[in-house]
Amino acid sequence: FILHAHILSWSGDIPALTSKVMCTTGHNSYKACRFCSICGTYCQENRHVYFPLKPPAGTSENQYDPKNLPLRTHESYIDDINVIKYANGSSHKRKVQERGVYDQSILFELKSIKFPTSFPVDIMHGLFENIAPSMLRHWSGTFFKEDHNNNTDYVLSNKVWTEIGNIMNINRKNMPLDFGRPPIDIQRHSAAFKAEDWSNWVNLYSLPLLQNYLSERYLNGWAKFVHAVKLCLKQNITMTELAVIEKLFLEFVTHYER
Repeated sequence: FILHAHILSWSGDIPALTSKVMCTTGHNSYKACRFCSICGTYCQENRHVYFPLKPPAGTSENQYDPKNLPLRTHESYIDDINVIKYANGSSHKRKVQERGVYDQSILFELKSIKFPTSFPVDIMHGLFENIAPSMLRHWSGTFFKEDHNNNTDYVLSNKVWTEIGNIMNINRKNMPLDFGRPPIDIQRHSAAFKAEDWSNWVNLYSLPLLQNYLSERYLNGWAKFVHAVKLCLKQNITMTELAVIEKLFLEFVTHYER
Protein backbone atom coordinates (compact mmCIF):
# COMPACT_ATOMS: atom_id res chain seq x y z
CA PHE A 1 0.00 0.00 0.00
CA ILE A 2 1.46 3.34 -1.09
CA LEU A 3 -0.11 6.53 0.19
CA HIS A 4 -0.26 9.36 -2.34
CA ALA A 5 -0.97 12.97 -1.38
CA HIS A 6 -2.78 15.09 -3.95
CA ILE A 7 -3.28 18.84 -3.81
CA LEU A 8 -6.93 19.63 -4.49
CA SER A 9 -7.24 23.37 -3.88
CA TRP A 10 -5.29 26.59 -3.44
CA SER A 11 -6.16 29.69 -1.47
CA GLY A 12 -4.73 33.15 -0.96
CA ASP A 13 -5.31 36.84 -1.49
CA ILE A 14 -6.71 37.70 -4.90
CA PRO A 15 -3.65 39.45 -6.47
CA ALA A 16 -1.27 36.65 -5.49
CA LEU A 17 -3.62 33.83 -6.41
CA THR A 18 -4.72 35.15 -9.79
CA SER A 19 -1.67 36.98 -11.12
CA LYS A 20 1.12 34.83 -9.70
CA VAL A 21 -0.36 31.36 -9.29
CA MET A 22 -3.05 31.12 -11.97
CA CYS A 23 -1.24 33.41 -14.45
CA THR A 24 -4.35 35.45 -15.19
CA THR A 25 -4.27 39.17 -15.90
CA GLY A 26 -5.44 40.09 -12.42
CA HIS A 27 -8.29 41.83 -10.65
CA ASN A 28 -7.78 45.19 -12.39
CA SER A 29 -7.99 43.85 -15.94
CA TYR A 30 -10.94 43.58 -18.32
CA LYS A 31 -11.19 39.82 -17.67
CA ALA A 32 -10.62 39.93 -13.93
CA CYS A 33 -12.89 37.08 -12.82
CA ARG A 34 -11.23 33.69 -12.63
CA PHE A 35 -14.61 31.93 -12.67
CA CYS A 36 -16.41 33.61 -15.56
CA SER A 37 -15.56 35.50 -18.74
CA ILE A 38 -17.55 38.64 -17.97
CA CYS A 39 -15.83 41.65 -19.55
CA GLY A 40 -15.23 44.82 -17.55
CA THR A 41 -16.14 48.39 -18.46
CA TYR A 42 -13.53 51.12 -18.14
CA CYS A 43 -14.61 54.32 -16.40
CA GLN A 44 -12.53 57.20 -17.71
CA GLU A 45 -13.58 59.51 -14.89
CA ASN A 46 -12.37 57.19 -12.13
CA ARG A 47 -9.74 55.42 -14.24
CA HIS A 48 -10.91 52.04 -13.09
CA VAL A 49 -12.42 48.91 -14.62
CA TYR A 50 -15.85 47.97 -13.26
CA PHE A 51 -17.98 44.89 -13.85
CA PRO A 52 -21.62 45.96 -14.00
CA LEU A 53 -24.18 43.37 -15.01
CA LYS A 54 -26.10 46.08 -16.83
CA PRO A 55 -23.89 48.35 -18.97
CA PRO A 56 -23.85 52.10 -18.30
CA ALA A 57 -26.13 54.28 -20.41
CA GLY A 58 -24.64 55.23 -23.75
CA THR A 59 -22.37 52.19 -24.00
CA SER A 60 -22.63 49.06 -26.12
CA GLU A 61 -21.21 46.64 -23.56
CA ASN A 62 -22.78 43.25 -22.92
CA GLN A 63 -25.52 42.76 -20.36
CA TYR A 64 -25.16 39.75 -18.07
CA ASP A 65 -27.62 37.59 -16.20
CA PRO A 66 -26.19 36.93 -12.70
CA LYS A 67 -27.99 33.58 -12.68
CA ASN A 68 -26.39 32.51 -15.94
CA LEU A 69 -22.91 33.98 -16.25
CA PRO A 70 -20.52 32.73 -18.97
CA LEU A 71 -18.49 30.40 -16.77
CA ARG A 72 -14.89 29.45 -17.41
CA THR A 73 -13.86 25.80 -17.38
CA HIS A 74 -10.63 23.85 -17.26
CA GLU A 75 -10.93 23.27 -20.98
CA SER A 76 -11.59 26.95 -21.74
CA TYR A 77 -8.46 27.89 -19.78
CA ILE A 78 -6.42 25.50 -21.93
CA ASP A 79 -7.96 26.98 -25.09
CA ASP A 80 -7.09 30.52 -23.93
CA ILE A 81 -3.51 29.50 -23.16
CA ASN A 82 -3.09 27.90 -26.59
CA VAL A 83 -4.28 31.09 -28.26
CA ILE A 84 -1.79 33.16 -26.24
CA LYS A 85 1.09 30.82 -27.06
CA TYR A 86 0.78 31.31 -30.81
CA ALA A 87 0.15 35.07 -30.78
CA ASN A 88 3.01 37.50 -31.43
CA GLY A 89 3.70 41.20 -31.01
CA SER A 90 0.68 43.48 -30.73
CA SER A 91 -1.56 40.51 -31.42
CA HIS A 92 -0.22 38.80 -28.29
CA LYS A 93 -0.98 41.82 -26.12
CA ARG A 94 -4.50 42.06 -27.53
CA LYS A 95 -5.16 38.35 -27.04
CA VAL A 96 -3.93 38.50 -23.45
CA GLN A 97 -6.38 41.33 -22.81
CA GLU A 98 -9.22 39.47 -24.52
CA ARG A 99 -8.57 36.12 -22.86
CA GLY A 100 -7.50 37.26 -19.39
CA VAL A 101 -4.56 34.82 -19.31
CA TYR A 102 -0.92 35.72 -19.93
CA ASP A 103 0.83 32.36 -19.48
CA GLN A 104 0.36 28.72 -18.57
CA SER A 105 0.46 28.08 -14.85
CA ILE A 106 2.81 25.34 -13.71
CA LEU A 107 -0.11 23.92 -11.74
CA PHE A 108 -1.52 22.50 -14.97
CA GLU A 109 1.11 19.79 -14.43
CA LEU A 110 -0.88 18.53 -11.44
CA LYS A 111 -3.67 16.24 -12.61
CA SER A 112 -5.60 16.80 -9.38
CA ILE A 113 -5.93 20.55 -10.05
CA LYS A 114 -8.84 21.83 -12.11
CA PHE A 115 -9.04 25.43 -13.23
CA PRO A 116 -10.81 27.43 -11.85
CA THR A 117 -12.65 25.19 -9.36
CA SER A 118 -9.45 24.37 -7.45
CA PHE A 119 -9.07 28.07 -6.59
CA PRO A 120 -12.17 28.93 -4.52
CA VAL A 121 -12.94 32.33 -3.05
CA ASP A 122 -12.01 32.49 0.62
CA ILE A 123 -14.35 34.37 2.90
CA MET A 124 -11.63 36.50 4.51
CA HIS A 125 -10.42 38.17 1.32
CA GLY A 126 -13.61 37.91 -0.71
CA LEU A 127 -16.12 39.21 1.82
CA PHE A 128 -14.58 40.62 4.99
CA GLU A 129 -11.67 42.54 3.47
CA ASN A 130 -13.39 43.37 0.20
CA ILE A 131 -17.17 43.85 0.29
CA ALA A 132 -17.38 45.12 3.88
CA PRO A 133 -14.87 48.01 3.56
CA SER A 134 -16.22 48.87 0.10
CA MET A 135 -19.73 49.27 1.49
CA LEU A 136 -18.36 51.39 4.34
CA ARG A 137 -16.79 53.72 1.77
CA HIS A 138 -20.15 53.95 0.00
CA TRP A 139 -21.96 54.87 3.21
CA SER A 140 -19.20 57.32 4.17
CA GLY A 141 -19.23 59.05 0.78
CA THR A 142 -15.62 58.18 -0.05
CA PHE A 143 -16.05 55.35 -2.56
CA PHE A 144 -15.69 57.51 -5.67
CA LYS A 145 -12.88 59.96 -6.30
CA GLU A 146 -15.25 62.66 -7.54
CA ASP A 147 -17.46 64.14 -4.82
CA HIS A 148 -20.53 64.49 -7.04
CA ASN A 149 -20.62 60.71 -7.54
CA ASN A 150 -20.80 60.25 -3.77
CA ASN A 151 -23.78 62.58 -3.40
CA THR A 152 -26.41 59.88 -2.86
CA ASP A 153 -29.17 59.24 -0.34
CA TYR A 154 -27.36 56.30 1.28
CA VAL A 155 -24.36 58.40 2.38
CA LEU A 156 -24.33 59.02 6.13
CA SER A 157 -22.92 62.23 7.58
CA ASN A 158 -19.75 62.45 9.66
CA LYS A 159 -21.95 63.21 12.66
CA VAL A 160 -23.75 59.89 12.23
CA TRP A 161 -20.50 57.97 11.92
CA THR A 162 -19.17 59.72 15.02
CA GLU A 163 -22.24 58.52 16.93
CA ILE A 164 -21.83 54.97 15.62
CA GLY A 165 -18.12 54.97 16.44
CA ASN A 166 -18.79 56.24 19.95
CA ILE A 167 -21.36 53.52 20.57
CA MET A 168 -18.86 50.87 19.49
CA ASN A 169 -16.12 52.37 21.64
CA ILE A 170 -18.31 52.77 24.74
CA ASN A 171 -19.43 49.14 24.58
CA ARG A 172 -15.96 47.62 24.28
CA LYS A 173 -16.01 46.40 27.89
CA ASN A 174 -19.58 45.11 27.66
CA MET A 175 -19.00 42.58 24.89
CA PRO A 176 -18.67 38.89 25.85
CA LEU A 177 -15.28 37.32 25.26
CA ASP A 178 -16.98 34.78 22.99
CA PHE A 179 -17.43 37.58 20.46
CA GLY A 180 -13.66 37.73 19.96
CA ARG A 181 -11.99 41.11 19.47
CA PRO A 182 -13.91 43.95 21.17
CA PRO A 183 -15.55 46.53 18.88
CA ILE A 184 -13.39 49.39 17.62
CA ASP A 185 -14.53 52.86 16.58
CA ILE A 186 -15.15 52.21 12.89
CA GLN A 187 -15.02 55.85 11.88
CA ARG A 188 -11.59 56.48 13.34
CA HIS A 189 -9.92 53.09 12.97
CA SER A 190 -11.47 51.25 10.01
CA ALA A 191 -8.14 51.45 8.14
CA ALA A 192 -6.61 49.26 10.85
CA PHE A 193 -9.43 46.70 10.84
CA LYS A 194 -8.38 43.08 10.54
CA ALA A 195 -10.55 40.36 9.01
CA GLU A 196 -11.99 39.51 12.43
CA ASP A 197 -12.99 43.15 12.98
CA TRP A 198 -14.77 43.22 9.62
CA SER A 199 -16.41 39.88 10.39
CA ASN A 200 -17.76 41.21 13.68
CA TRP A 201 -18.88 44.43 12.01
CA VAL A 202 -20.82 42.50 9.37
CA ASN A 203 -22.32 39.83 11.61
CA LEU A 204 -22.81 41.57 14.95
CA TYR A 205 -22.78 45.34 14.75
CA SER A 206 -23.68 46.67 11.30
CA LEU A 207 -27.43 46.00 11.22
CA PRO A 208 -28.32 47.23 14.74
CA LEU A 209 -26.05 50.27 14.41
CA LEU A 210 -27.27 51.25 10.94
CA GLN A 211 -30.98 50.62 11.41
CA ASN A 212 -31.72 54.14 12.69
CA TYR A 213 -29.73 55.84 9.94
CA LEU A 214 -29.96 53.91 6.68
CA SER A 215 -33.28 53.94 4.87
CA GLU A 216 -35.26 50.69 4.85
CA ARG A 217 -34.39 50.01 1.20
CA TYR A 218 -30.64 50.07 1.79
CA LEU A 219 -30.81 48.35 5.16
CA ASN A 220 -32.81 45.46 3.71
CA GLY A 221 -30.35 45.15 0.84
CA TRP A 222 -27.43 44.98 3.25
CA ALA A 223 -29.32 42.48 5.43
CA LYS A 224 -29.29 40.01 2.54
CA PHE A 225 -25.50 40.11 2.49
CA VAL A 226 -25.29 39.75 6.28
CA HIS A 227 -27.64 36.76 6.27
CA ALA A 228 -25.65 35.07 3.49
CA VAL A 229 -22.36 35.61 5.34
CA LYS A 230 -23.76 34.13 8.54
CA LEU A 231 -24.79 31.01 6.66
CA CYS A 232 -21.34 30.80 5.05
CA LEU A 233 -19.75 30.76 8.51
CA LYS A 234 -21.61 27.65 9.64
CA GLN A 235 -19.44 24.59 10.17
CA ASN A 236 -21.92 22.44 8.28
CA ILE A 237 -23.90 23.81 5.35
CA THR A 238 -26.78 21.84 3.86
CA MET A 239 -27.65 21.85 0.17
CA THR A 240 -30.78 23.81 1.02
CA GLU A 241 -28.72 26.44 2.82
CA LEU A 242 -26.30 26.55 -0.10
CA ALA A 243 -29.20 27.43 -2.39
CA VAL A 244 -30.30 30.13 0.07
CA ILE A 245 -26.77 31.57 0.12
CA GLU A 246 -26.71 31.77 -3.66
CA LYS A 247 -30.15 33.42 -3.71
CA LEU A 248 -29.18 35.99 -1.08
CA PHE A 249 -25.93 36.94 -2.83
CA LEU A 250 -27.77 37.29 -6.15
CA GLU A 251 -30.35 39.53 -4.50
CA PHE A 252 -27.62 41.61 -2.86
CA VAL A 253 -25.80 42.09 -6.18
CA THR A 254 -29.05 43.10 -7.87
CA HIS A 255 -29.82 45.52 -5.04
CA TYR A 256 -26.29 46.97 -5.21
CA GLU A 257 -26.51 47.70 -8.93
CA ARG A 258 -29.78 49.58 -8.56
